[in-house]
Amino acid sequence: GRRRCGGGAVDGVKLLERAFGPDDEPPDVAAGGEGEQTKPVHSAQLDARDVSHGLHHLGGAARAVGVEMALAGAGRITVVNRSRDRGQAVVDLLNDQTDAKADYAPWQGSFRIPQGTDIVIHATSVGLYPNVDAMPDIDLDSITPDMVVADGIHNPPLTRLLKAAQDKGCKTADGLGMLVQQGVIGIRYWTGKDADPAVMRQALLDLGL
Repeated sequence: GRRRCGGGAVDGVKLLERAFGPDDEPPDVAAGGEGEQTKPVHSAQLDARDVSHGLHHLGGAARAVGVEMALAGAGRITVVNRSRDRGQAVVDLLNDQTDAKADYAPWQGSFRIPQGTDIVIHATSVGLYPNVDAMPDIDLDSITPDMVVADGIHNPPLTRLLKAAQDKGCKTADGLGMLVQQGVIGIRYWTGKDADPAVMRQALLDLGL
C-alpha cells in the first residue's frame, strides 16, 4: 500500500534525469514549487517538510533521495529525463509507494529550472573527480538566489555547479554531507554507536578533497 508522508506539506518537486550511454550514469534534476526554507542548510542536511526540492539523477542514490523527500512531505514531484522509460519507472515508484504526486516530463536540451523552485539537488556523477570541469546540462540563468542548490558530488566538494550557484547568491550544500551521513549510519548498524559527523567531515576535509 501507499506509505504516509509525515510532517508538513511540501509541494512541487521536479526530479529530472538525463539518459546517457550504457556505461554512463544518467543525471537527473529535481525542482520544487513554492515553499519556505525554515532551517539553515549545512552539510547537505535539508528539512523536506519545510521546503520544495529538486533532484538530479535517477540512479540508486537519486531514487533514494526522491523517495525520502516524498516520505518527508513532498507533495508533487516531476521526473525529467531524456529516457521516458527511466523517468516513468521512478514516477511509478513514487506514485505507488508514497503519497507524493509524481509525473514525467522529457528533458530536451539545457534544462531550465522552473520559477518557484526552492531546492535543486544534483545527484549524478557529472563533475566527479577526475572530470572536475564537467557541468550538468542545466540553464544556469534559471537558477535564482532564493534557491538552495545541493550537489551529491563529494570529490571535489565545491563543484562547478555549486560555484555557479554561489555566484548567484544561492545557499548550497555539498556531497560530503551525504557521504558522512552514510558513514554514520553504517557505523551505527555495525557497532550500535553514534559517530560524530563533524569529526568525520573534518577528517575528509583533511584529506584535501
